[in-house]
Amino acid sequence: LARFESQDAARANSERPEQGAWWGACVKCFDGPVTFLDCSDVQPWLSGGSDDAHFVQIMEGRSSDVARMHEMMSRHSDEIRRERPEILGGLMLDAGDGRYVDAIYFTSEDEARQGERKEMPDEMRAEMEEGMKLMGDVSFFDLHEPMLVSAGR
Repeated sequence: LARFESQDAARANSERPEQGAWWGACVKCFDGPVTFLDCSDVQPWLSGGSDDAHFVQIMEGRSSDVARMHEMMSRHSDEIRRERPEILGGLMLDAGDGRYVDAIYFTSEDEARQGERKEMPDEMRAEMEEGMKLMGDVSFFDLHEPMLVSAGR
């Protein structure tokens, strides 16, 4: 997952000779084809992406209504911050054609797993369940030791 401040910045990065050389070496580490999703519709969730995370969960999937799913996730921010302090924030990406990628940044994997087991407050339950149903067919990718570096850091 690479974050850029704009499509132009992402394109400029892709065109750098150093990037091409890095990718030429990196692609040999994969045992199958690599796919890319360029997502220009990116919304921060809670405090957005965080370089302070020690665990990141990426969810990639298809939804019958990506906008509604992300709307459901965006509700109850204060309650989520109170009930799940291990969640630093996230990014919600609409890749078009019903595809999405969501990245959730956590303080640690242990705290994330403990938080997953908590009961959800009643006032949030119905909307969170609707959001989960809208996730549709989803794949989870857990980054156990993420290397997070923002420009200028």
